[in-house]
Order: sequence, then structure tokens, then C-alpha cells
Amino acid sequence: MGRTTSTQRGASRRTTSTTASRGGAARRGSAPSRTSTAKRGAKAPPRKVTTVRRAPLRPAGPWVPVAVLALVVVLGWALYPAMRLQYQTSRRAQGLEQQYASLRARNAALSAEVAALKTPQGVEKAAREKLGYAKTGENVLVVLPDGSTGTIAATSTAASMTGTPDPSIVQTVLDALFGVSAPAPAGAKR
Repeated sequence: MGRTTSTQRGASRRTTSTTASRGGAARRGSAPSRTSTAKRGAKAPPRKVTTVRRAPLRPAGPWVPVAVLALVVVLGWALYPAMRLQYQTSRRAQGLEQQYASLRARNAALSAEVAALKTPQGVEKAAREKLGYAKTGENVLVVLPDGSTGTIAATSTAASMTGTPDPSIVQTVLDALFGVSAPAPAGAKR
């Protein structure tokens, strides 16, 4: 039996590592472990079993909701200036976007009107509609609307041209909370 194979060497390493984990000091060249020196028939001394008694769990108490509420109040107080600034900026940007869309629509309408006025037919049409001109031999009839219907039509036209929808209740509350005034209509000057 002079030769050992690699399988036998691996098996001997595994057995020494398992004894090391059981006994604690089974390294090469170290003292033999306690289990190997004890006799097989000898009784081991009885182990001392200690039980750890935990204190009974107490309910959380009334201070937990108070602490959570205090934490929320402190965080709200600390974050309010940043949230206010962000909300004001977003509302200002929203107003500017509405104003930009209104100006872009007005610019497109004016461009179309300028293109129409560059033709002789457009000039004649504008002179007839806006200035009341007529060709020789034509009679011009001007129909004036009733006073009450004219005001309603002007009001509804002005409301539709501003393009500002009515704010929701949540937006109204947030405006009041963060100190934002209602945005001015798109046509109004500041």
C-alpha cells in the first residue's frame, strides 16, 4: 500500500475538516481534539442548559402616533419653502405656455391676413367689410345687432380668446396654500 490516489487524499482532507469543525483544533501538527481523546464508553459531563427569558412585549403606546405626527409637521415645515417655490415656478411656466400658444395662434392669423391683403381681391374685401366701401351704384346696408346680444357675443368671444380654462378645486386650494395669484388672461398686459 505504498501509493495513495488523489481520491483518497481528498477523502482524508474532508475528514480532517469535519473533525476540525466538531472539535475546534484539528489542524496539522496541533493537539488532538477532545472527542478523539475521550473514550467511547465514557459519559460526557451533563451540559448546562440556560434559557433566556425575554421581557414581555409591551404595546407601542400613545407616543408613536404623536412622534409620527411631529415628524410629518417638521418635514412639512422644512420642505414648505422649496415646495412653494417649485409650485410657483410651475404655475408661472404654465401661464407662459398658455400665453405663448395664444400669441402663436394670433401670429398665424395675422400672417394669413397679411397674405390675403397682398392680393387685390383681399384688399377689396377688407375695404368692404371693415371700412364700409362700396362700388359705384351699390347700396350698403349695415345691420346693427340688438344691444343685449352684442354684449353677450363680445363676452363669449373674449372668454374663448383668452384660452384659460377654469381652475379645478385642487388647483384653487394649492394656489391659496402657496400664495399664487390667478394667472392673468393671455391678452392682458402686466
